[in-house]
Amino acid sequence: MATRTCICRVTAGIIFIVGVLLLVAGLVIVLGVFPNIVNNQINDGKVLGLNDDGTLNSFTDSWVNSKYISTMQYWVFDYTNTIGIMNRALYPDVREKGPYAYDEIITMDMVNFSTNGEYMQFRQIQTFVFNPNKSCPGCDPYKDKVLIPDMGFQVGIDQLDSTIEAILRNPLAITLCQTLMHARGSKDPAKSCQNLAKLIEGELGTLISLFNVSPFTTVTVDQLLFSGYKTPFVDKFINEALGIFHFIFGTPPNPIPNPPVQLNPLNGTSDIINTCLTGKTDPLQAGFLTGFRSISNDSLFNSIGNTVPPMWWPYANKTYCKDPNSALLITGTNGDYFKNFLKKTDVLPAFVSDVCRTVHFVYDREVTVKGFKGYRFVMPASQFDYSLDENCGFCVPLKYGAYEYPPKSACLPSGLLDISGCTGGPIIMSKPHFYQADKVVTKFVPRFKPTYDNDETMLDIEPNTGTVLQAQKRLQINMLVNQYKHIRSFSVVRPGAYPLAWVNESFYMDQNTIDQLNSQLFDPVNTVNTICWIAVGLGSGLIALSIVMVIVSFCCFQDEHHKTS
Repeated sequence: MATRTCICRVTAGIIFIVGVLLLVAGLVIVLGVFPNIVNNQINDGKVLGLNDDGTLNSFTDSWVNSKYISTMQYWVFDYTNTIGIMNRALYPDVREKGPYAYDEIITMDMVNFSTNGEYMQFRQIQTFVFNPNKSCPGCDPYKDKVLIPDMGFQVGIDQLDSTIEAILRNPLAITLCQTLMHARGSKDPAKSCQNLAKLIEGELGTLISLFNVSPFTTVTVDQLLFSGYKTPFVDKFINEALGIFHFIFGTPPNPIPNPPVQLNPLNGTSDIINTCLTGKTDPLQAGFLTGFRSISNDSLFNSIGNTVPPMWWPYANKTYCKDPNSALLITGTNGDYFKNFLKKTDVLPAFVSDVCRTVHFVYDREVTVKGFKGYRFVMPASQFDYSLDENCGFCVPLKYGAYEYPPKSACLPSGLLDISGCTGGPIIMSKPHFYQADKVVTKFVPRFKPTYDNDETMLDIEPNTGTVLQAQKRLQINMLVNQYKHIRSFSVVRPGAYPLAWVNESFYMDQNTIDQLNSQLFDPVNTVNTICWIAVGLGSGLIALSIVMVIVSFCCFQDEHHKTS
């Protein structure tokens, strides 16, 4: 009996040792060794570059030849109370039309790498093809028309007003006027000239209306978005007035060019070459933009080192800004992907060309997309808050004032971003329906009812790889309408950001991305985790079994011992 007890205990000891080995090995692999292997593989795989045979490596190829399902949706605004806006200072009232949906085809070419492999250059081209099946029923951008504020009118009247003011305030013009008034027997030539200047400026709007020109114009949706329209202000007023002038003085006509006005002039083309880091030195910075240049050498689109052209944000270098260059810095990726191993405390920079600046996204919540767990990052309201030091450089002083702010005041209310320095036109960007903007802005269009689900920009990201599972980039394009108090026809218009359209550019991972995530990451991880936890479970079971065997053998030995005694 003692021999059997001894064998039982030896067997239990062997089982215990095997169980401990299985338990320790499983825990070490699942908690230490394998995560390090996975992390290294993810980092090694996230470097932009070439294979030995000169072809693009897997990561670069999946980015350059992305098959993401991308759609651009436009909602346009049709103004219904233009007479009230002009004559009674009413707030704008608009009808929203849309969505007008376009399949977005993104192609990348001119891909080159630096000699040391640390930098990559590329050009990204977006082509938009109207898709009636994704659009509102019966919507046709080539036939549907909307009444909108005329951007060309706003630019033209601003330039004309500035020119007339400069002429009327010119010392030579003032001297000549006062001489004429004195010759006509005026008792106060200076005051008479001031009254004449006010009369000329005040009736400017009446003169413009004689040519059937208005601050608002009717265009098709396609003209507003892509094909462009020619502003009536130039063709019907400026050029016709110049034609009358040339006719009177017998000089040859010399019309002013009238380039088309459109919100998206770059359909199917691009003049910009981007430069980014490959991640060779630091995989966490793979794809970080370092600069861009214009193929046609347009200085407006040539970065200076890692900063945007200074004319984009001309007030960024003001001495009252604590960090004047922060607005000019180019940092982060272009938003196609982000760094590996994201944490909820991370702030993700991305250079967003639509707003001509770097945007910092913050964590919002956990999400699940097609079975993948992800983190949702959003564009916080603080990005357009000019009371914060980091946004000081984005403040553009208001020449004529707007909302409750007087002329020459600091900048627009929070929630609005003036990108006129980047676009050359009076364009103001915001979140759709002025979501999260200052109250003075949200009440400007009473019909708007902003919500998180419809108006927030969202990035749902797989945290281990930085892969974008899905994204909704939502922005509203507005036009800054000024109030010209000395021009009677335009003296009661409420100045502010008048909405033209809002967009939702959506991205959804394709089946190839899903398969890559599963085959390269989740399937191996799940397999190894399953095996390791089985080993841990089996080891724990063997340890428990060995303990039971020892207890049983001890009890049996004691029982036999008592019987023998």
